[in-house]
Amino acid sequence: MRHLGIIMDGNGRWAVSRGQERLSGHAEGAKAVARAIEAALECRLECITFYAFSTENFKRGVQETLGIFSVLAGFLENTLLPLVKEKKLRVRFIGDLKRLTPELLETLSKVNVAGLNNTGMTVVIALAYGGREEIATAFNMLLERRLINLDASPITYDEISRYLYTAGLPEPDAVVRFGGYKRLSNFLPLQSAYSEFFFTEKLWPDFQKEDLYKICAEYQKIKRNFGDIPK
Repeated sequence: MRHLGIIMDGNGRWAVSRGQERLSGHAEGAKAVARAIEAALECRLECITFYAFSTENFKRGVQETLGIFSVLAGFLENTLLPLVKEKKLRVRFIGDLKRLTPELLETLSKVNVAGLNNTGMTVVIALAYGGREEIATAFNMLLERRLINLDASPITYDEISRYLYTAGLPEPDAVVRFGGYKRLSNFLPLQSAYSEFFFTEKLWPDFQKEDLYKICAEYQKIKRNFGDIPK
């Protein structure tokens, strides 16, 4: 496996089930991200993508949104940044980043700069991300270029993919969703067309490194033919 996508669901439910504020679940979820990065390094993945905050999550209201952004900023500053330096991680933030707060954007910039010349595993964090919006943005960018060049030839997927947030990254070999639901929720809808899907009832804050080991082991048993006849 080269690239694993993770839908981190269940932070709020985890906290509520323990009689805690929802934000404490997001704080525990951030700790789980660190464990997942360590496990991904041990499994020698090239790339791991975390679905951290969707465009739909803005519906949760200003208070919870700002609380999540605060947790994210703390995680990036105190946990991810040291890992980037120690493990030579590359980092990419994808999504409609202009919707983030200036304080969070400043932290993103700091992490980006720290990993600029690194050559290790790529950690992708999807923030203010929506797959449908990503596709529309990519198409509009491509269309603008074609209009300038008076190009009316048929558009191909390869062309569109060069304008996606994930351009240059391998498409996810597998996507795992925590939290009990079995849907993508607008996460990498184009890129995951040939991904293997794993679903678990476990809430994201309960993630342990062994969970990722098992996914990698299960993936190794799957023969992927991409529509061809098995040989």
